[in-house]
Amino acid sequence: MTPERGAMPADPPVLAGEAARSLFSKFRALLEANTAALTSMASLERMLGGEYIFDRAFLEKSAREVTDFAHQAVYAVNAMTGNRYVALFDRFIAIAGAVEDILAGRPDKEDDQPVRPLHRLRLEDGAKAGQEGATLGELAGRLGLPVARGFVVTQAAWDQGTLTPRAREAVAAILADAEEGPRAAVVTVALGLADAAGTAARQEVRGVVASAEAVTAALESALRAARAEAGAGTAALRPTALVVATPPAVRRGRIVTAVRESEATTLLRIDCWPDDDPDRVDTLFCDRFHPFALRRQDVAPRPGARQSDAGTLPCAETLTSLAGQAMAAERLLGAPVSLGFCLEVSGQIVFDAVDVLKQAPADTAAPLPTEVLLSGGEAACLGVASGVVVPVDEQTAMADFPYGAIAVARSAAPALAPLLRRAGAMVAEVGDAAGHLAAMAREYRVPALFGLAGARTALPKGLVVTVDVEAGVVLRGATENRPAPEGGLSPDDPEYLTLRRLLRRIATLHLTDPLSPDFTVEGCRTLHDVLHFAHDRAVAVLADLRQAGVSDRLAVPLALPVPLDLRVLDIGGGLIPGATGLAAVRSRPLAALLRGMLAPGMWDTAPAKVGLGDILGAMSRALPDPSGNCAIAARSYCNVSLRLGYHFTVIDAYIDQSPEKNTIFFRFVGGLANAAGRAARAAFVRHVLARYEFKVEASGDLVVGRLKLVEPETAEEALSLVGSLCAFARQRDTELTDDGDAALLEAAFFETLEKSRAPREDRP
Repeated sequence: MTPERGAMPADPPVLAGEAARSLFSKFRALLEANTAALTSMASLERMLGGEYIFDRAFLEKSAREVTDFAHQAVYAVNAMTGNRYVALFDRFIAIAGAVEDILAGRPDKEDDQPVRPLHRLRLEDGAKAGQEGATLGELAGRLGLPVARGFVVTQAAWDQGTLTPRAREAVAAILADAEEGPRAAVVTVALGLADAAGTAARQEVRGVVASAEAVTAALESALRAARAEAGAGTAALRPTALVVATPPAVRRGRIVTAVRESEATTLLRIDCWPDDDPDRVDTLFCDRFHPFALRRQDVAPRPGARQSDAGTLPCAETLTSLAGQAMAAERLLGAPVSLGFCLEVSGQIVFDAVDVLKQAPADTAAPLPTEVLLSGGEAACLGVASGVVVPVDEQTAMADFPYGAIAVARSAAPALAPLLRRAGAMVAEVGDAAGHLAAMAREYRVPALFGLAGARTALPKGLVVTVDVEAGVVLRGATENRPAPEGGLSPDDPEYLTLRRLLRRIATLHLTDPLSPDFTVEGCRTLHDVLHFAHDRAVAVLADLRQAGVSDRLAVPLALPVPLDLRVLDIGGGLIPGATGLAAVRSRPLAALLRGMLAPGMWDTAPAKVGLGDILGAMSRALPDPSGNCAIAARSYCNVSLRLGYHFTVIDAYIDQSPEKNTIFFRFVGGLANAAGRAARAAFVRHVLARYEFKVEASGDLVVGRLKLVEPETAEEALSLVGSLCAFARQRDTELTDDGDAALLEAAFFETLEKSRAPREDRP
């Protein structure tokens, strides 16, 4: 009797000889394609800093390389699984088609939407959605600046000077949508006509009632006025409009980040006026670096008040935050900016207008300080920045870090990435230009100097310094902040915008948790998703040997001096034939992992302290049921599935001589304790990984850590740490009750780690 379609036979056939070698060969092909794709993606991401010159030929070559490698991965996973994921070909073809559309300059599928929410826009959307709306969306979405709620009316909304029926419906729908709409009773409508040379005309209408009828009428009236202002030849120009909430405000104003005082001096200018008296303008001039000291102010006359009375000006703290946010915008956009803002009754600043200013460079730059405090390191992102030193670590909250300050850290840990939204510059004692934080620094265009030994000692809190990344020095004192050197691409260059569009379709990773219901073929939205899905499913085939039809005899039991029944499946250069124990492991990443796991003091063989509540809690949770502990190993690769008690761990790692290829994925879930104990254990794991530069995500008792683009020695050290963590963390959740216990366990772990690394004669 034949089994039902899709069911596994009761006793799967054994693959041996050529059949087994064929299965492993397909997996090696998938692994090579995945590694090569990550290398090409890393090359694309390195261009984001702006200091590297690239052209369309580079973009086409790199994008098509990643596409080809993703296609190979899709083919390989289907060859390994008997075409179980044929639908992945369809998803791949759709995504690859979108990549080709970008390379060919064809519009994105969202370009034909008549209305788009402001917070979803990015710079690369400016051609169809308008530059001002796209720039505000960039500042809100990428920098997290407080931008007014609103939406744009795109070029696709218009027909012969009026809104199309579809556009009218879309305007009404978004005004009624509490999540996407402006959330205000009154809005401002700003409509522009733009040609290749820039904005031909602009009309602004304030105080429009936030109803579909009023906004539609204001849009069409503004279009007629704009065309009348621009004159003949504008009828063919398709307009775009920005509609933003107009909240009640105490004061309104505009900040310009670069106003030239002299050939060598540039200040930041802030104009403020009462909401009900726009003619009474106060003007302030500040430094362009943190703490943005006030240099002078011009206060408008106030009837019945002294000329020096500045009581209606924003407080000093608000002005410092405003200046810092504006300078962060200038840094990201690569040019001085003019930002319109309102100061709400609550004291909150909200930006509602932006203009990127094109200024001729000064004939002479402001002189640099001369006293060198530190030199050396590796340039992660070029530029010059001045500001006050603020020491940071993985626990530093973004809200506690002042805009424009100079962040100084021990290690260039990925957990510090949120601070780059605010930092004027980043300095780290440990790290390199290939790491995740360096990639994020280039994305945010933050000057960053890593691998600068002694930085925390030489740069104490509160010291004003200048970081000159290109020269590799930190100087005492301040100068004018400068972007990356001239000659690189700015954020509004066509090639740069094309790169941004490509990375959204190629490198963004949406599928992060294999246990999530969204981890499906249909959930693949980028080439990176396709690669990650194919790799995960291929690993699952090899991890469960019997379902793969591979004899258990092909997996070699590894004799270890701890109670761990680990079987190793050698898919090419992973083991040394005839050797035993750890000496048999040739796989570079697996050897590093096991060294950490076997480190003195890490493996506690005492039974866990378990209560009835812990047992009942564990019985109520469904955990993955791997068939024992298994490692798949090649010379430069390993994938390890561990079931240690009620903990389920997956480690996937590749280590080669090229940093661009090196990746580590770590997944830790489960536990025998109650929810509080498991959460505390997850906090412990998360904090340990963050200290070693892993990018960490956590949800409940699930912790996922990633490390990529690191030197091989750094990757080996990180994998050794992961091995020690796996051994040390087993069954510890039954002893934890809160974050305080997690902090104590973290301290105990690092104390044990230091002892394990000490010379044998120094150990107690």
